[in-house]
Amino acid sequence: MVPKHKLLITGITGYIGFQTLIIALQRGYSVRGVIRNHESIATLRSKSSLIARCLDNGNLDLVIVPDFLQKGGLLKHMGGITTIVHLASPLASQSEDYEHEIIVPAVKMVQVVLEAAAQTPSVSRVIITSSCVTLVPFQWNFSPDSERLYTAQDINSSPIKPYGSPMEAYWASKALARVTTRDFMKDTKLHFDFVNLLPSVVIGPDARIPADGKREELTVEARGAVMAPALSSSLNSPFPFVGVPVHVGDVARAHIDAVELDPAHANSEYILSSDTPEGVIWDRDTAVIAKKYFAKDVENKVLPLEGSLAVVKFRLDSSTTEKAFGWKHTSFEQTMKEMIMQYLQLNASST
Repeated sequence: MVPKHKLLITGITGYIGFQTLIIALQRGYSVRGVIRNHESIATLRSKSSLIARCLDNGNLDLVIVPDFLQKGGLLKHMGGITTIVHLASPLASQSEDYEHEIIVPAVKMVQVVLEAAAQTPSVSRVIITSSCVTLVPFQWNFSPDSERLYTAQDINSSPIKPYGSPMEAYWASKALARVTTRDFMKDTKLHFDFVNLLPSVVIGPDARIPADGKREELTVEARGAVMAPALSSSLNSPFPFVGVPVHVGDVARAHIDAVELDPAHANSEYILSSDTPEGVIWDRDTAVIAKKYFAKDVENKVLPLEGSLAVVKFRLDSSTTEKAFGWKHTSFEQTMKEMIMQYLQLNASST
């Protein structure tokens, strides 16, 4: 039976958004994807035969919204939509004006989505990608409480200005967007509910990379730092990472599972993170996994194990998530195994 919902999904060209779109289409949902330009149509079509097929048969239509923050830009594409899945948000990038480039867009995008939902009677649920970085202030990293168990009830409601780095601005943007969502949803007259998802460090294979793609496509952003212990010091992060991984597939799956999540579990926020509550130690655990599953590649120095990634312990509670959604998170061991395997396949195709 074809699900009764019609989804509007933002951020579908991104790492998480692309896999979220694939899962939605695999399950037979009718999807309207929001993109920024016409070139993204050809790109998406080329990266997945499923996407190409659904574009042709009408299960997927793509709408171009060049400026997400333009008044009415999203609202005119809301016809027939029952569920909004909002993944798009600014990443941590260098800027001379973090407030203008990262903070304001992140908050306003959430406002635009919620206001569009409020003006569209057919919408029954809004699902938003938040982050575990909203649980604590950025300054927590320099004096972490690694014994306390953090839950989805925790929130950094007052980020401290000024923001001294792209990452600090990113943490603040996610926190303020989450506060905005909470404040908006306090209106008891709203005809829709919400689910806020709080993933930790999202890693795993990238479904956007073709089999003959470049290995360097996998070692970017957080994924590069996480791969450093298996590869090279050139990928080392200048700062430690909290030791809380989550498989990108679990994050994508949670977004689509949330579409038909029991209403009793809605109007809630859920941590997405594996190996909780103790987390992982990046250097140690990555090396163990590489030696266990890819011993020959370690011996031949294809996986030289020369990088490192310092860790900050961050104890998270994902039990509420697993109870509500009915599944357990993919382990770090399996996640890293899949990620290294994709790297080795890409490495082989480029030599």
